[in-house]
Amino acid sequence: MDFLEDSRSFALADLDRDGRLEVILRNRNAPQLRILHNSMKDLGNSIAFRLRGRKSNRDAIGAAITVETDGLRQTRYLQAGSGFLSQHSKELFFGVGKSETIRHVAVRWPGGLIQQFENLPANRRIEIEEGSSSIAVHPFAATPSAYSRPAPSVHAEPLPDFVATWLVQPIAAPAFVLPDLAGDKIDLHQYRGKVAVLCFWSAKSPWCRDQLATLARRHSEIAAKGLEILAINVDSAGDTGAARSLAAQAGSSFPILFATEEVAGVYNIVYRYLFDRRRDLPIPASFLLDRDGRIVKIYQGPLDVQHLLEDTRQIPASFAERTQKALPFRGELQNGIFARNDFTYGVALFQHGYLDRAEESFRQAIAAKPGDADGYYNLGTLSLRREDFAQARQYLEKALKLRPEYPEAWNNLGMMAAQNGRADEAIDDFQKALALRPRYAVALLNLGNVYRRERSFANAEESLKQALELQPDDPEVNYSLGMLYAQKDDTARASVFLKKAIALRPDYPEALNNLGVLYVHEQDYAHAEEQFRSCIRLVPTFDQSYLNLAQLYAMRSDREKARSVLQDLLRLKPEDPNARRALEVLQ
Repeated sequence: MDFLEDSRSFALADLDRDGRLEVILRNRNAPQLRILHNSMKDLGNSIAFRLRGRKSNRDAIGAAITVETDGLRQTRYLQAGSGFLSQHSKELFFGVGKSETIRHVAVRWPGGLIQQFENLPANRRIEIEEGSSSIAVHPFAATPSAYSRPAPSVHAEPLPDFVATWLVQPIAAPAFVLPDLAGDKIDLHQYRGKVAVLCFWSAKSPWCRDQLATLARRHSEIAAKGLEILAINVDSAGDTGAARSLAAQAGSSFPILFATEEVAGVYNIVYRYLFDRRRDLPIPASFLLDRDGRIVKIYQGPLDVQHLLEDTRQIPASFAERTQKALPFRGELQNGIFARNDFTYGVALFQHGYLDRAEESFRQAIAAKPGDADGYYNLGTLSLRREDFAQARQYLEKALKLRPEYPEAWNNLGMMAAQNGRADEAIDDFQKALALRPRYAVALLNLGNVYRRERSFANAEESLKQALELQPDDPEVNYSLGMLYAQKDDTARASVFLKKAIALRPDYPEALNNLGVLYVHEQDYAHAEEQFRSCIRLVPTFDQSYLNLAQLYAMRSDREKARSVLQDLLRLKPEDPNARRALEVLQ
């Protein structure tokens, strides 16, 4: 019974939400977003963090927080000076969907300290002090209903019901093909050459119901002005019956479409990253598109049809005109351009699994700045996610041609070389990354794994111990050290590190499985059986533990139990060739 080497022995330098770099070692297929409706109940659950530095600066500027829930991993950085008038919230806020408990939180302080917390409650504000193991937990204040209009407070001026914003830099409207009421497919591309407005609505909102009726009543007037309307419903699948009934009652002659999870999520991301507030798309909301299919104006709240028609007649054609319309004040522009970070959209789309959309965004960024290495690096990372290694190499090499001192690009080239069995090339690439950034934990981990596979154990141990010093609570580093000592037949130390990896990540299948293999080698069959069963219980789709458990039973001449385990695996994976072969041998 051999140790299982897993495909995650090498770590990809990945992208964070603001276009900087972070390491993502797992949970790379985040769930899709759904349009949210301005109430905590409809938004799902969330968690907020306030940090206070001790050794680091008091406001913890530069700290990073990583939050892991079931199937979703998010990282955010505490920044200064990126908000209005260089102000910035000192609180980091995460939406966590339906998760009631945040499984794992890691805080990386500016000084390098990493603190980890488990099983924090959702819908709370968490206060953390650098180096302190105790935290303060405060519940959020209650939030008013999403679709009722609260009475104006005597203490606060109510927000306006309608807000409209011209964009200084138009952005291409994400393409879609969606079904209408009759089930026919409507392609956004067919509206190129026309001015169009995309109206996102929900049957739950009184404003949306009123707006739909108004647009239907005045459609002939609107169409006469050359404006096309597409009303896009974003209710969840269980609520589309009410939406269809409402649309039929409105009797509209313009298309009423029903958004998929992906289209709703993509437009939500576009809205969030057009503004620094990072709020979800309010419902109703509308996007005005010019004849080139670019978003030129956004309306938040119920539409004023007369206002909309006036805007349709005066869509600005030049940068100077857009600037004049978009800015609320007159002035002289000093640097000649307002720069929008296209990477921001691409990274957000990338993280949520919308790879085609992310690629479009990165290509737009390259078109705007052909000499920017980050654009090619982002495309290379995206190609890696798709396992298109040839394309990834082209993009990463282009990034390095533009910026030879790019440690993340060298790391990712090394990772590909290692996975393709080119150990010498991989070692050279990782060493180049480390020459540029000596405390680069990911490159140290990857270098150690190459040395380990080449059985250069002294070099592997040196690299992995350096990575462990930098990231003592990283499950991947502990796992790799465990595997190193297992290869050296040092079962005592191997067991310590594999157990640490499992403690840090209880559902780490390779660590669970290989700890069971260690027990088999030590002839501790009871613990081996328990370990393989734990892996099956925690990660039922991981087939290796079924095979090992069946082999263990066969070694102990319990063929019936071995057969039962293999049949369990075949019920999950009927075509699993290893299970079929093992079952044939038993029979």
